[in-house]
Amino acid sequence: MKPYSNFLFSVAVTAVMNALDMIYHLATGWAVHLNYVAIKLTVIFLTVWLITQLIGIGKEEGIVASIFGPLMFYIYYLYAGATLNREVFKLDEQFWFVFLHIALMLIAYFAAFYFVKSKKHWVRSLSFVITASFASIALSALFFMIKMRLQGLDEETAARLMTFSLILMPVIAYIVGIVMGVLADNLLKKKHLDRILATITSSIIIAFATKEFMHAIFAFFFVLIVYYVIHTYKKGMASEA
Repeated sequence: MKPYSNFLFSVAVTAVMNALDMIYHLATGWAVHLNYVAIKLTVIFLTVWLITQLIGIGKEEGIVASIFGPLMFYIYYLYAGATLNREVFKLDEQFWFVFLHIALMLIAYFAAFYFVKSKKHWVRSLSFVITASFASIALSALFFMIKMRLQGLDEETAARLMTFSLILMPVIAYIVGIVMGVLADNLLKKKHLDRILATITSSIIIAFATKEFMHAIFAFFFVLIVYYVIHTYKKGMASEA
């Protein structure tokens, strides 16, 4: 169980970190596109997964992963810069972005970690909301980018279409849906009611607000996937305690 639990923990951390990063980029007018996100996902995932496999999951490990991952991505980015059109893809060339990515990694790692390890109920609830909401947002962002790629749009056009307004409603929908699920779990204690309410609420908000019914259907499954990932790695980590 441990390798699979470590794998899912690393997936959750990577998804949350990238969702936070994409939201920041889009909110501040910086380009986001599929190849850039794919590379960052790969580098961050491998960093977290290798550390969890070789060393373990813990506070010190989280700090190491949060520093090492962004540094590795920054080194990659320096050498990959010549392949990008700098008039469009103004991404992470400034060194200060390393510190931003470290901060976002710390949030992602410790949200996933404290959901299992914290003894305070409110900390576990908040950690779950952060992990589940932003992991779902990451899947939605990938949905948009892959959809644009399948439509045959080139990277520059896709980057211009990938804006903060496009991702804003999914951000609201997933956060509201996950919060509703957590409240239902805390107040009613009915098995599976939390994920049912979270999936349906998120999907309905997206369907009515965006009229993108295909996205709403995918959103339903995104939340189910995230719930599975989080609760499965939780079982693995709890069994090792």
